[in-house]
Amino acid sequence: MFKRIAHYFTGSFQHKLVLFNVLLVSLTTIFLVIFLMSNMRGITDFSLEQNRQSLRKTVEEYLTIYTAEKATSTWLQIQSAQSNLTILGRTAQKTLDNYNAINENTAVYQIPIFQTELEAEGDALTTAADTPFDAFIPPPFVENPASKELVNISALLNLNMDAVFAANENHTLIYFVGNEETPITRAYPNVHLVEVLGEAVSLHFWNDFFPGNTDAWRKWYTNPAISEELPNPITVEAPYGDAAGQGIVMTMFYPLWDNNQNEFAGAIGLDLSLDKIIEDVLSIRVAETGFAFLINSNGEVIAMPEEGFALMGIEQQEIQRGGLTFTSGLIDETGKTAVQDFAQTLQGNSEGIYEIQLTEQAAQPGNAHLISFASLPPLSNNQYEEDVWKLGVVVPEAEILQIVKSTETAITNSSNQASYVSLLLVAVFLLMAIVISVNFSARVTRNLRTLAIAADKVSEKNYDIELDIQSQDEIGQLGNAFEHMTTEIQDYTANLEAKVSRRTAALQTANDEIMHLNEQLKDENLRLSAELDIARQLQMMVLPPESEMATIPDLDIAGFMEPADEVGGDYYDVLQIGESVYLSIGDVTGHGLSSGVVMLMAQTAFLTLSHSGEQDIDRILSVLNQVLYHNILRIRENKNMTLAVIKYQDQRFNLVGQHESVIICRANGDIEEIDTIDLGFPIGLEDNIDDFIFSKQFELAPNDVILLYTDGVTEAENHEQDQYGLEKLIDTLTKYHQLNAKEMVSHIMDDVYAFIDGSQIHDDISMMVIKQRPNGHLN
Repeated sequence: MFKRIAHYFTGSFQHKLVLFNVLLVSLTTIFLVIFLMSNMRGITDFSLEQNRQSLRKTVEEYLTIYTAEKATSTWLQIQSAQSNLTILGRTAQKTLDNYNAINENTAVYQIPIFQTELEAEGDALTTAADTPFDAFIPPPFVENPASKELVNISALLNLNMDAVFAANENHTLIYFVGNEETPITRAYPNVHLVEVLGEAVSLHFWNDFFPGNTDAWRKWYTNPAISEELPNPITVEAPYGDAAGQGIVMTMFYPLWDNNQNEFAGAIGLDLSLDKIIEDVLSIRVAETGFAFLINSNGEVIAMPEEGFALMGIEQQEIQRGGLTFTSGLIDETGKTAVQDFAQTLQGNSEGIYEIQLTEQAAQPGNAHLISFASLPPLSNNQYEEDVWKLGVVVPEAEILQIVKSTETAITNSSNQASYVSLLLVAVFLLMAIVISVNFSARVTRNLRTLAIAADKVSEKNYDIELDIQSQDEIGQLGNAFEHMTTEIQDYTANLEAKVSRRTAALQTANDEIMHLNEQLKDENLRLSAELDIARQLQMMVLPPESEMATIPDLDIAGFMEPADEVGGDYYDVLQIGESVYLSIGDVTGHGLSSGVVMLMAQTAFLTLSHSGEQDIDRILSVLNQVLYHNILRIRENKNMTLAVIKYQDQRFNLVGQHESVIICRANGDIEEIDTIDLGFPIGLEDNIDDFIFSKQFELAPNDVILLYTDGVTEAENHEQDQYGLEKLIDTLTKYHQLNAKEMVSHIMDDVYAFIDGSQIHDDISMMVIKQRPNGHLN
């Protein structure tokens, strides 16, 4: 089936054209549809995501402000109680400070409001239950005269205790308690403490109910650092269940100080009912199931609905502290890791928004909860440590993003509907395109079919063809050209043999000329090869032999040269003339025989001048330049060379001439580099270079090494056309500087050959190593 379909479309140009048009239109349309639908979906998703982020940001801002407002509202209720306690505490402290003056005027105690009538009840002394104020002396302190005296003095607080109590509807009890020696109590309103305490009537107020508080208060009054940091001495106890049936209560104390005796004198206490605060927290509802909670610095939950305890996995428990019973839940003791992590965040931050997974479903968008929390101003616990309460609001993310989901569903449905309509229109359009393509291809290919029939006749050597093509377009032009071509083929066929004979003769003549040129090229190649061989032999012949270099007593010298494939003009020489040793190294520009001839001129001139008795190497270099300059003019070559000459005598070296830098490796491995650019001028470039010649003196200690080289060493290239370089040359010299000169040359060249890895050598490679012998002895 597939073969039949393939044959149908490959057997006719018309069918191919139909297939091409259909595929072109179909693929283009499908691509555009996919592209547009993808873009539309992308734009939709982007818009929804922006909407979701915007709504989330708005919700987070709302929750932050809402939580801060609720935290402020909660704090105002606590602050009001603290302000009222401060008023009464300062009044009591002022009374205590003026105790002697008041005690001298006993008439004040005759005023009815300041009179206290005690009666025995059990082993305690107390006021009657129907009196406005409640005074109470525990049994262990009934026989202490100071207790009754303190009861009488504390009656002065009756003047404003009731007014302070009435200032806040959350007050449950305001009272004064003496010091450890006389812990009597005066309270308002009268709850008849002797009856409320029951079996605990004989317990010590401070030691049994609030142990450790008095020590902390003493530190506040005696340690200026604490009082400066916390100007208000009020301390707050953790919430607990009140024994008098007042619900959840938080006790605040304002400690008093006897400045005359410099001792703790008691405290004003205020029991604040947290029921209203807790009720306000529990009444906070956000969205459908969002709730609020109140927690202190220790992670103890003060207020939280039952569903909050269950959701966050917090277990409620009773805590016994002294003679009081506390009911609480610790957030950091939950069994949920996510809540434990949140507890750490809560401890370390004063406010914020926290995303948490509280349900058992996998972490997916919409399953998380958002917790907004804000801090109340810090309270001081009974050890003057900061107790920062925090109010939090917990809201399911799914509820606050419900509007986004509704919008997303509506937009998605609308988008899908538009996609279906678009696909239907595309299908109709494709059907129309196929019909038009078939009709169009039939008209277009009619003339092509006529040409195809004519071509078949031509293949059968029938050149008598008349085409009936009416088209004036390119196909019509092709038909006219085809008719003209068949006519020419007829004429060409008739004259083909004569043309072939003439063309064959012309090709034979051209071939003879090519063979003659080939012979000439062979002769030229032989001549050039001979020149290169001569130049290479000349170059190697003038090098100093090892036997001559080995006779120099002070110096261990080794040299190396390898000519390039196209011979260059590298040169080095070692001459011992009397007590002096002359070392030279140079490089002629260019390649070939002419460069070798210039090198030979330089070697001959240097040898002649050094043996002539001339001792000044500056003069030797100057005369050598003049000789080469005039000889180069004679041979009409554009050549010059770099040349460095070193004269050695009495363990001192004198360097002249411009060449590559001279490398000195000291016996300890330190490297010195002498730049020769300012010591001379290219030889043979100018007639007189005296103004450019300068010298450089240096010495070698035993085992110090000099390295002379040409640019063929540093510019040797590997297959990646990376050059060997001066830095690598110095590293290799340093590595092997303790060997003798010949071994150093061998190792350096091994490293160069390993680097180029068989690459073609484009320039001569030459170097000379000179090492100062120890004590001037031959090896």
